[in-house]
Amino acid sequence: MPYWKIRPVRETYLPGNAAIELDESIVDRSYDLVIRKTGPAIFYETKVEPFLTKASVDTVIVTGVNTSGCIRASVIDSFQRGYRTIVPEGCVGDVEEGPHHDTLRDVERRHAELVTLDSVLSHLRSLG
Repeated sequence: MPYWKIRPVRETYLPGNAAIELDESIVDRSYDLVIRKTGPAIFYETKVEPFLTKASVDTVIVTGVNTSGCIRASVIDSFQRGYRTIVPEGCVGDVEEGPHHDTLRDVERRHAELVTLDSVLSHLRSLG
């Protein structure tokens, strides 16, 4: 893992810390790909891209934290790889409001569609 400049990241997000354990109610291990990132972007040195390619995925929905860091990096990587990239605004966050809103405005202008969680859930339900 790289040396993170943000102290809470360096101290909290380490293997074995309960803060990074997935709640079993949000993951189906028989279906979901579970990975541990080693850098800000979800694509960096992970099995995500081959998994998406094999499944013929053309759209990536990016959620999580830290909007001005990991979310931005994942959005840009997704966009660069040719995926339609969607960010549900209520599903991302940051430690500071200013960088959070600035990043959302910037990625919406350049790389992603900024939408509501309700619109994503509605679309997913319509797929059956």
